[in-house]
Amino acid sequence: MSTSMREILKFSLGPEQAALWFLGQSGFVVRAAGVTVVIDPYLSDSVSKLVPELTRRYPPPIQPDELRADVFVVTHNHLDHLDPDTIGPYRHKRETWFVAPRLAARELHSLGVLPENLAVVDSGITATVRGVEITGVHAIPNDPAAIDTAGYKITFANGRSVYHSSDTAFSELLLACVPRAEVALVCINGKSGNMDPAEAARVAVRVEARIALPHHHDLFELNAEHPRSLAYQLKYLASNIQAPTPSLMTPLVWTG
Repeated sequence: MSTSMREILKFSLGPEQAALWFLGQSGFVVRAAGVTVVIDPYLSDSVSKLVPELTRRYPPPIQPDELRADVFVVTHNHLDHLDPDTIGPYRHKRETWFVAPRLAARELHSLGVLPENLAVVDSGITATVRGVEITGVHAIPNDPAAIDTAGYKITFANGRSVYHSSDTAFSELLLACVPRAEVALVCINGKSGNMDPAEAARVAVRVEARIALPHHHDLFELNAEHPRSLAYQLKYLASNIQAPTPSLMTPLVWTG
């Protein structure tokens, strides 16, 4: 089990391989082709300052000042996705490219991210950042303050690909918009306007994922879902899709 960012960065991968690490809530680190991408890291307890009932069930697996990435993706402006207590202490703002939809990008700028290090990628837009192709994918926001919420497909130079759903409700339009990807990271909590496990399973099938992992299910007791519920639903829809229960800070490796 990897226990530090340093171990993640030193983790050995072959030229056709990729690996990801679950950070809790909706956060992941993904590495392939010599590039490290972090998505929605929530490494503080800032939500509890506003909503005491939403206190972390376990400590952050790493500290914000330990985090390091070539590309830092933020899907929308909610504290458990765009966290000022994670981004503020982040020490590599000048070396890291940030990717976010338009309104979230404004918040990142206010937290010290330089405009020249910030790529605004809304739904339907594709940008190449540090050799990684990043496409914004339609998502259905659950809050007017995050109306620009976007999912993202991330494709590395070696062809490895990941789709992160962000927070999103389910709809037939969402199904029509999701991309093909090798790995689908789908929210499953079924509360506050997000997909439930059965809906998330339908999305993973449409993505034609080889691996599907749940997120937004583990960190807050009042907003939780059983992590194996996605695998249970996929057993009936597409038993060929692997759906392991994500283990905190443990590498999941796949290849082409």
